[in-house]
Amino acid sequence: MDGLKLDLKDRKILHELDLDARQPCSKIGKKIGLSTEVVNYRIKRLEEENIITQYQIILNLAKLGITQFKICLSLQKITSSELEKIIEQLKKKEEVKWIVSCRGDWDLIISLEANSIYESELIKEEVLSLFSGYINRKAISMLIEAATYNRDYLIDKKSQTTHKRVILEHNKKIMLDELDIQILKELSENARIPLIDIAERVKKSPRAVNYRIKQLIKDKVILGFKIALNYEKLGIKFYKLFLYLDSPNKKRIEELERYIELNKNFITSVKVLGNWELEPEIETFSEQEFENSLKDIKDKFSDIITKIDILTISKEYKFVYF
Repeated sequence: MDGLKLDLKDRKILHELDLDARQPCSKIGKKIGLSTEVVNYRIKRLEEENIITQYQIILNLAKLGITQFKICLSLQKITSSELEKIIEQLKKKEEVKWIVSCRGDWDLIISLEANSIYESELIKEEVLSLFSGYINRKAISMLIEAATYNRDYLIDKKSQTTHKRVILEHNKKIMLDELDIQILKELSENARIPLIDIAERVKKSPRAVNYRIKQLIKDKVILGFKIALNYEKLGIKFYKLFLYLDSPNKKRIEELERYIELNKNFITSVKVLGNWELEPEIETFSEQEFENSLKDIKDKFSDIITKIDILTISKEYKFVYF
């Protein structure tokens, strides 16, 4: 590990917070053998040292009737200052949920959300207009299904139970009222925010807020709560792969998806409609660890993978779920 040295207890705390960022310190302490006070102290230290950069809510976007798509850009004739200005404009747009710069086949990835395919087209054109004259190549991918997995590499072993959270699948849309939306917005800002603070901001009782959150979880609108990490401080390498598949049969696709789910370094997998079919994401503590994972997936699925675009995520400018 090239970054900040954390002991096993710190890594176990991060792992537990990634499984459920809202679980109390007492519960985490019982699981890993520390007192509530020590867990609370360590979490505060991880926050102060900017190891934990955000507590995030995981939502089932399909339940909200939301369509998500990505714009991938290879840029030309643009200075770093010009790019920074455009990124600042993008960050202010509510439809923009994720912006990252990359090294590899693409220079920039922008994830966006819309309420319909028609609206997606309008948003896409609006975003691309900001890059007029700067685009060398572009590609669009529409999300079909997406899932997040345990960050089991933090504890260097695969959990006995795979914690899979499908964040986009075909489900009946749920109608939310204004209070539900207010609560989701508060949780999207800080998924670990105390009930009493949410209650104060939405002008309801903590009991009423707690009931609403439990109902949103029951209806599978809220799928969980996780953390965002400071990759640079921890020495974590973050890679995104675009997998091009050659008309594979359903069984082999399922085997590939299961392989991704069971590998301790894969944290997300996304099915898309676009030039490629799958977009898994990998976090590792070394380039060698990534190379081993890459070699293994190529060897095991050489019959269906025709090409892999490899992107190293250089900088994350924005990441919100809602």
